[in-house]
Amino acid sequence: MAGFVLLAVAMRPVGGWLSDRLGPVRVLAGSLAVVVAGAVVQSFTPALAPVGTIAFLSMAAALGAGSGATFALVALLTPANQVGSVTGVVGAAGGLGGFLPPLVMGSLYGGTYAIGLALLALVAAAALAFTGTGVRHAVSRRVPAQQH
Repeated sequence: MAGFVLLAVAMRPVGGWLSDRLGPVRVLAGSLAVVVAGAVVQSFTPALAPVGTIAFLSMAAALGAGSGATFALVALLTPANQVGSVTGVVGAAGGLGGFLPPLVMGSLYGGTYAIGLALLALVAAAALAFTGTGVRHAVSRRVPAQQH
C-alpha cells in the first residue's frame, strides 16, 4: 500500500512535466489506458509476484501522472480568475476518489476484488473515451494544435 501511494505521489509532478512537453490530453489518455490495462489484468487475480505487483504499480504510476495532467488541463481550460476555485473543486473530487473506491471495493468483496477491479477498468475506459473526445475537443478550441 505504501509503495502504491508513494509511487502515485512521485508521478504526479512527472505527469505535469510530461503534460508541458507532450500535452495534457495525451498524458491523461495514456495514463487512463494504463489504468484500464492494469485493472483488467488484476481483475483476473493473477499471483501477486510478479504480475499483480506490476499491474498495481503500473496503475499507481498512471494515476499519479494522470493527476498531474488533470491539473495541467485545469490551467488550460479555466479562465485565469477562476483557477483557484476550479483547482479546489478538482482537488476535492480527487479526495473523494481516494475515499469512495475503497468503500465500494470493500462492499463488493466476496473473496476476491475482481468485480471492483472490473468496475475500475470500466470507469477508466469511460474516462478515456471522454478524454479522447470531449476533453480533446475543448482543448483544441483553446490552444494551437501542437500543444495538445
